Amino acid sequence: MSYSIYQINLPESPEAVVFVNGIIARDRAGFFWMWKNLFWIGSSTTKAEGCVQVKAGICAANEVIMVSYWRSAHDLKQFFRGEPHRRMMQFVSKNPNSLCLYNETYQPQHSGKYSHEPQAMARLYPSLAK
Repeated sequence: MSYSIYQINLPESPEAVVFVNGIIARDRAGFFWMWKNLFWIGSSTTKAEGCVQVKAGICAANEVIMVSYWRSAHDLKQFFRGEPHRRMMQFVSKNPNSLCLYNETYQPQHSGKYSHEPQAMARLYPSLAK
């Protein structure tokens, strides 16, 4: 097996942020809303200014997690102020017990390792690959 493994030397103070958010359906309404809107959530996030990539994973039938990579915290904050995020939160306002939502934001300190093609942080800093 022959392929290259590389890493990115991140800038000393990277602007990029990683946003981790999860959805757990707590009842039938939340379950159907989550699965009906999951692809739209991923698509609208990917299209947002400053979003470089979105990765989604299924944790259980009633739980998903999404990780998105953003050029800056400012870009992520702008997304929160936009129409797609407002639409996502409308359901929560009307059905406060149907979903458990959680999110965390990280500013990377170190690069990961990559092979074959740039993913995640490597898409944010492709010129720094070595």
